[in-house]
Amino acid sequence: MNKQSKVTTVIISNFLNNSVIENISDNLNPTELNSMLSGKEFVAQIKEENAGLFAESRSNVRRFFASNPSKESMIEHFRGRMVNEAQNMYAISAEVAAAPASMPVSELELLTKQAHDEAKHFRMVKEVLEHISGEAVDVEALFAAESAAPQAKGASLLEKYEASEDAAALAAYQLVAEGRAEAVWSEMAECVEDSFIADRYAAIAKDEGFHSSIGARKLAELAEGAAEVQERIFALVAQMRADLAEISAKNTAIAVY
Repeated sequence: MNKQSKVTTVIISNFLNNSVIENISDNLNPTELNSMLSGKEFVAQIKEENAGLFAESRSNVRRFFASNPSKESMIEHFRGRMVNEAQNMYAISAEVAAAPASMPVSELELLTKQAHDEAKHFRMVKEVLEHISGEAVDVEALFAAESAAPQAKGASLLEKYEASEDAAALAAYQLVAEGRAEAVWSEMAECVEDSFIADRYAAIAKDEGFHSSIGARKLAELAEGAAEVQERIFALVAQMRADLAEISAKNTAIAVY
């Protein structure tokens, strides 16, 4: 095992041993639900129990930038972030393109706005990369480099949980993963000294909060009066949080060097 793998393993281990996160996992065990919640109560509980993941992810971001990463490390870091935005863009755009005629127009409008936001984020992170490197980004070459040595990315969960075929999985991703993105990008905007980067990530964070609210709205709708749906989503969200904890640790492992 190389040095970075050991560091990542330690960070993940520390995260998973954190008592707050252990309590979250326990609380989300669907076999322990005492009664069915209303749709709003269901979403409120998920949000409350996201707090441990969000706090640890913010801490990881602070450690990463406090470590004064090199120019090369910064380029590698934001390369992964740019590709992640692109993957979100493609996935949400595909949802819009495949939307059935029965989808409410209001829901279609929300997804369309999210797809546009993801395209905007793709462009903004590309600008961050160009700002750091001082050179124009060759997107095709960068995508090839990312494919050859992929970084951990939240957008990979869209495929893992088959979000294109499962409305609940997509909504859970929006609520949890996009909500975590709002938390960590807000933290980055506060702790990065470079105003060019900070301003862009403050704007991105605001959009991520909106995307999370789309998921909250859909989950409340799906969960209303449906105990079995609630149990399935609670279990899905618990696993998704664990995945995101690992992704966060891997993306910021350099911070403890």
